[in-house]
Amino acid sequence: MLFVLLILLLFPSCSDSNELTPEQIKETTMFTDKYDPDIILIEDNAQNSLSTFFRNLNRANYGDRNFFVKYPFLADTGSGIRVEQLWLTGIHYENGNYYGTLANSPMNISNLKKDDKVIFSTDSVTDWMYVHNGKIIGGQSIKYLLENIPEEQRNNQQRKILQMF
Repeated sequence: MLFVLLILLLFPSCSDSNELTPEQIKETTMFTDKYDPDIILIEDNAQNSLSTFFRNLNRANYGDRNFFVKYPFLADTGSGIRVEQLWLTGIHYENGNYYGTLANSPMNISNLKKDDKVIFSTDSVTDWMYVHNGKIIGGQSIKYLLENIPEEQRNNQQRKILQMF
């Protein structure tokens, strides 16, 4: 039996500066097969390059902003999905744990809501991203999913996000 992962994408209402800020987050839901080889590769690449994300987070240069990691949470029983992927912002390490703040409103997890602070394990991060001088670094799951929307079905906001890669 195939399982479905819920993927929440960050879609900023793109401003002239092409900056992605938590205040600009709008949610779009996309489903993908958990055995999709491209998604598996994206998750593996995210894990293998996570040190790059943390290095840039800890030494954020001028022009580096809006650091996010994508993390899987178990969905509610009976929701029809096993895992819901949510973006976390405000990433920091404190007292031996990594913390982040939910940047999305969960659709299938009743005990969490947007802006909740959560503990997460770096071993389960499935994607990461930040914005450097208006360009998205990382965020390969977003790029992949947007590229799989036929061009004629993409809205202007989705096209603009693709241009940020």
